[in-house]
Amino acid sequence: MDIPLGGLAKWLRFCGFDTLSRDLRAPDPESLPPPEGGTFLVTGQLSLASLKRPDILIIYNTTPEGQLHEIFHRLGVNVDHLDPLSRCVRCNEILTEIPRQLAAGRLPDYIWHTQAEFYECPRCRRLYWPGSHFQHIMEKLKQITPD
Repeated sequence: MDIPLGGLAKWLRFCGFDTLSRDLRAPDPESLPPPEGGTFLVTGQLSLASLKRPDILIIYNTTPEGQLHEIFHRLGVNVDHLDPLSRCVRCNEILTEIPRQLAAGRLPDYIWHTQAEFYECPRCRRLYWPGSHFQHIMEKLKQITPD
């Protein structure tokens, strides 16, 4: 994933996709190494289209949600392919479910009293939970993904 597509990277991570960001600007585009099997280089750099590599996805939309919609439609991703709350949106690490008591004192009281499940990033220690924000994002993802 090209660094300028950081918003898209967060959406893909939220969906459970392993998403790494790196600078795809190279003095010689031919020197771009291919990604590991089954993955893509995602960029908005139109100049990379001349490489005609099937592993390079040129994204034309300018908003993260539009970019996500574009990728899902081009690759045939649907809701069944998603694994939300499985990766940290910042670090890309796989989240681990933690006992509720380990989240005590690390989040607002309202969240503590209204949520039962908590997940933690092993790298940055950020906490996640399937609250109302999660439900709104899932509804949006259902609208974005093809049937």
